[in-house]
Amino acid sequence: MNILLTNDDGIHAKGIEALKNSLSAIGDVYVVAPALEQSGVSHAFSILGMLRYEEVRLNGKLYGYAVNGTPVDTVKLALDEILPEPPDVIVSGINHGENSGVNILYSGTLAAAMEGTVLGIPAIAVSVASLHATDFSTAADFIRKLCLRLSELKLPRDTMLNVNVPNLPA
Repeated sequence: MNILLTNDDGIHAKGIEALKNSLSAIGDVYVVAPALEQSGVSHAFSILGMLRYEEVRLNGKLYGYAVNGTPVDTVKLALDEILPEPPDVIVSGINHGENSGVNILYSGTLAAAMEGTVLGIPAIAVSVASLHATDFSTAADFIRKLCLRLSELKLPRDTMLNVNVPNLPA
């Protein structure tokens, strides 16, 4: 399984790290995320200036690619320039605070997932229902299991799931 992993909190966020660690057990994970936090930018994308990306290395190994743009920009750039082939699924998160109600209109986390769906790739946006969460392992483990189940069910290409995980141990 090939997985594109992105977010709106930036490439160094703890949520994306937890997802990368968990999802690496089930497939090839490509991290392409904003270089800086982009929370609340909704479905904005860059039309002025040059989008750039750079490799991010941790302990001498490629971790992912930091993009100087919005979450939507990261998905577009990943699909057009960075990934060797389209992913089977796009996972966006883990976001601090649930994405429900009016928040879905402003969420960069949901927008990144939605952009994948618009481009024909099934996607999952994941959030922890707490603005102060520090442990993302429950959410990351749940998303790993969900990705496995959805690969068995063949999630339709025009599907986006918005998953809000309680800030509780499994």
